[in-house]
Amino acid sequence: METRYPIRAAAKITGISLDTLRAWERRHKAVVPERSDRGRQYRTEDIERLVLLSQLVRRGHAIGGIAALPDSELKNLLERQRFQKVPEAAAALIDPVLSAVESFDGVGAADELNRLAAALAPRDFIYDVVVPLMREVGDRWHNGGLTIAQEHLVSEILRNLLGSMIRLFRPSNPGMKLVLATPAGEAHEFGILASTMLAAVAGMETVYLGPDLPAHEIAKAAERVGAQVILLGITMITETTAQEVRAVAAAMPAGSELWVGGESGADLDLSNLGRKIVLVKDLPALEEEYRRSGATSR
Repeated sequence: METRYPIRAAAKITGISLDTLRAWERRHKAVVPERSDRGRQYRTEDIERLVLLSQLVRRGHAIGGIAALPDSELKNLLERQRFQKVPEAAAALIDPVLSAVESFDGVGAADELNRLAAALAPRDFIYDVVVPLMREVGDRWHNGGLTIAQEHLVSEILRNLLGSMIRLFRPSNPGMKLVLATPAGEAHEFGILASTMLAAVAGMETVYLGPDLPAHEIAKAAERVGAQVILLGITMITETTAQEVRAVAAAMPAGSELWVGGESGADLDLSNLGRKIVLVKDLPALEEEYRRSGATSR
């Protein structure tokens, strides 16, 4: 008899939270588990499909855009992405950083990034070094080439670098003030780190709060500093993150805008909130919003 897995076992095997599993099934019919008097029962092929979907979502795909694809197309899409290399020019820049990270040489990695930051124009540094580095670190972590400790090491180095950039580009008369964070349940901060760097270079005053924050803390910070925009970064929609985004919208200061960054934002139901909501799918789209808001790029 074929093995069946209850929902908690399926969540543990796939690394997908219970909230996310339920949301993917209810909203997108990503899988259709069998039902019994013991609840949902997942077959082996369901587990394999969920792993494929999870890997693609973590590589930037919105679940709403891939949930209906057959397994063969999911596998092909994942294989194509695995063989997409960092552009040769970017690889040459970030290879010394990655070598230092692999040996847990945080000082060496930071020194190399600081050297590149001094040598390149700020926007070129973000797109040609920071973004490829984040992507490569994320891919290597997912593939087992880097540990979570090494990923955290890179995050810490980039946070320190961000602080230097904010001090360097702090405007005397900022065009706009932003609060940037990820909501509770969203631990991945690479996207908002890059977004904060671009905002600083664009002449905006930024308040970087970091990842995995409760809605009331984000809203309170925005009110305290008089932010015109709250930018939330999201990589995967779960019931928790969806609720937190709506809670931020409900609690944020009157007149502020809520920007939701990441392709997954398109899967959120943010209607009838009575707030201005802007969905920003990627960094170039974010820069367009910065320009719309009157920022001055450097």
